Amino acid sequence: MTGCMATALVFAGLLSGCTSPASQPERTVSVAVRPGSSLADQAVQIGITGLIPGELVNVQLSSTDATGVPWQASAAYRADQGGDVDLSTAAAISGSYHGISGMGLIWSMHALRPDPAGAYFWNGATPLAFTLAVSAHGAQVASASFRRKFSASAIAETTQSLAADGFVGELWHPADTAARRPAVLVLGGSEGGLPGALLPALLASNGYPALGVAYFAEPGLPKTLSGIPLEYFARALRWLARQPGVDPARIAVLGVSRGSEAAQLLGVYYPSLVHAVIASVPSNVAICSYPGCAGPAWTLHGHALPYTSETDTPSPADNPAAVIPDQRIQGPVFLDCGEADQTWTSCPYAQAILRLLDAHHDRWAHVLYAYPGAGHSVGALVPYEPTDPVADPDYATDQQARALLWPHLLAFLAGLGQNPPS
Repeated sequence: MTGCMATALVFAGLLSGCTSPASQPERTVSVAVRPGSSLADQAVQIGITGLIPGELVNVQLSSTDATGVPWQASAAYRADQGGDVDLSTAAAISGSYHGISGMGLIWSMHALRPDPAGAYFWNGATPLAFTLAVSAHGAQVASASFRRKFSASAIAETTQSLAADGFVGELWHPADTAARRPAVLVLGGSEGGLPGALLPALLASNGYPALGVAYFAEPGLPKTLSGIPLEYFARALRWLARQPGVDPARIAVLGVSRGSEAAQLLGVYYPSLVHAVIASVPSNVAICSYPGCAGPAWTLHGHALPYTSETDTPSPADNPAAVIPDQRIQGPVFLDCGEADQTWTSCPYAQAILRLLDAHHDRWAHVLYAYPGAGHSVGALVPYEPTDPVADPDYATDQQARALLWPHLLAFLAGLGQNPPS
């Protein structure tokens, strides 16, 4: 072997430039990814062996998404005393992310050119390739490829319009609708518009039909989060209950941030349509319109529902009736929050919901998953998804929290329909 060839065979003690093969014993560096084929919400284990103890290596991950946009991430690691780097335990010293995260190279990928989708774009059950390149002292010493896909089986999507269906939405569901399954109505927060395809589609990928609904900032809908009638959501719930593959007795409403208020209110006022509530980074009170606190955010039968102009206050002094009467929800309640939430105090809000349910000896299961150091974006729920650009300073911690939270959410949905404890 001559020159400075980039190969998996390098020489122990190599510091820079080229070293004669006669002066150093050969070593084999390898990188392995397990499993070699995985789903978008499934973790993989990445390990490198054959390095010199203490050696600094750079690992680059590259992939092209379903729209042809190239994505990339890289980070530097130091080999342990055995000459290994296990990304689940090794801290990234520098690069696209810092600290310990076994999936850090995946979620920290960024687009190498402007990406209209703003996130890594999948193509259902079609696998996409990911390539790892390991470099030491400026030369590539090992590489490996693995594949990931969004769904294990085919999923389908339909669009609902205000004119034809009475609401604006997108339904994602397993292509096979023979079996009736729990379903989810998904509501976003103060950003308006549809809640995005990623969360509903990933729920569908796991077997749960999911209808994402816009309630303002879409043509024909209110321009702002102001005076939104609960009847609008009830129309979407009734439509969802009629769809093939949906069990009408097992429908949950999932609301994120301001959408959590609507989710809880629907559970309170439409118990025959809502059988579980998922309130992600929630409020326990109905807050005034947004932007501009000029009136109610929510109405029922043409009348304003009680609201407060105070934020970050689980017990508002200006209108105690703004506290949502969650004890009237006829089903289990799932809550999550970030203890470092800078958007609003989602954990005190969530804890207030639990206290209310406990005080009324609520017989349904109610759970709270609170994550120290996590911020508001833990409420996005979907784990490991690369987004571009990343502006949230808590993003790394939020990604770690989402990875822990996601299996809890799926287990909660799997248990829908069980009788409450006596």
